[in-house]
Amino acid sequence: MGKMKNTYLHNIQYSEVHFWDVKRYTNHLSLEFDNAVLLRDILFPFRKTVTKKELQKKGWTIISKINFHGELFLREKNEIQSYKGSLNLIPENSIIYSKINVRHGCVYYHKKGQEPFAASTEYPTFTFDSEKVNGEFLKMVLRSEEFKKLLNTKTSGISKARVKVNEFLDIRIPLPSLVEQNRIVEAYDKKIKQAEELEQKSVDVEENIQFYLSDQLGIEKGKRKDKSFGLQTISYKEINRWALSYLFKEQRFSMDNVKFPIVPLKTLITFFKGGKTPSTSRKDFWGGDIYWTSAKDMKSLFLDSVQDRITEKATKEAKLEVYPKGTILGVFRSGILRHSFPVAITRMETTINQDLKAIGVNEEVVLKEYILFYLKTFQKMILERAQKFGVTVESINSDEFLEIPIVLPPIQKQKIIVASISQMLGDIDKLKTDSILLRRNALKDFENEIFKP
Repeated sequence: MGKMKNTYLHNIQYSEVHFWDVKRYTNHLSLEFDNAVLLRDILFPFRKTVTKKELQKKGWTIISKINFHGELFLREKNEIQSYKGSLNLIPENSIIYSKINVRHGCVYYHKKGQEPFAASTEYPTFTFDSEKVNGEFLKMVLRSEEFKKLLNTKTSGISKARVKVNEFLDIRIPLPSLVEQNRIVEAYDKKIKQAEELEQKSVDVEENIQFYLSDQLGIEKGKRKDKSFGLQTISYKEINRWALSYLFKEQRFSMDNVKFPIVPLKTLITFFKGGKTPSTSRKDFWGGDIYWTSAKDMKSLFLDSVQDRITEKATKEAKLEVYPKGTILGVFRSGILRHSFPVAITRMETTINQDLKAIGVNEEVVLKEYILFYLKTFQKMILERAQKFGVTVESINSDEFLEIPIVLPPIQKQKIIVASISQMLGDIDKLKTDSILLRRNALKDFENEIFKP
């Protein structure tokens, strides 16, 4: 029976009272379930100390963290010697959780056959009888939303609330027969596999965009430079930048056989400007109606909303320009430039911060969507030709960026290319949306199987 929920009084049986802490009894699972068992009846605490010397000898390593998705991250093996504190062994076929973050889903199942590793006492470890418990099923129950709600009533401490082992083990969970557990997990895994297949299809379509645009323009994969030791020669026509790091780098793209004229990007643009950050100490500058875009907002090709807004007063006093809809934005200063060059086109008016550049194009000779897709598709070429490395953060050299070669077909051909790529982007969006829905439904179906509303 569940506890009665009255407006003012909550009746709790004396036999259920273990701690004099009100929140433990006013917050509890809103769902009931069959086949309930205490975790202490199926989980057996495992604690075996291990030395750093043993870890190094066996080639094992130490935990770094378990994230909110239940994924394990390990430290590098060269970090073992400098690690301070006692360590316990984590064997195969065991369940561990983070005392601090278990209520956020930081539970990990170390499967059979996986290599052991070590962890501190902040990660309690348990083994279980595989003839009664499916480890994947158990992990999913312990990471369910209903279980997280219950865990929030079990924490102790103020600054870093932890879930103690005894309290963790005093929680009841649903545990059907092993046959049922296996069936439920298999049904869940089947949906997740379908979601992963859709995600892979979206990746394939993304790759097809580069193949398509390269084929339409005649851009080919670059030729490998001779990597032998000794004297190397470079023909003058290959020299775009006077930097050894660039001259001896493998060029990703070749434009020797392009089908249309090549022009520098600077001949196609009407403006190329940066932004600013209004004073963060001025409250009257923030929370207004004017969008203020920064690198953290550059996550999609088409930008229709951003996290921050500023006031009209901020734009005037900080002398910030408000760029119109249809402006191309690029990230020119960020750590992300190590591997990507984020670009987007705005669907709203916006100001920008100092890490971005706003780019306008001459639409009489080039479609802005064509330039957007070109910069996105050949972002590796941009990094190759214009990236510069700083002490703290990477950036794009503006002068070299403006010299980026653009293969420029006639407007009518650009329209065909833009329409085709837009269709492929639509396919990608649908595949990703369907994948997300499959994952959500898989989790929902799992919880509906074991929890009764």
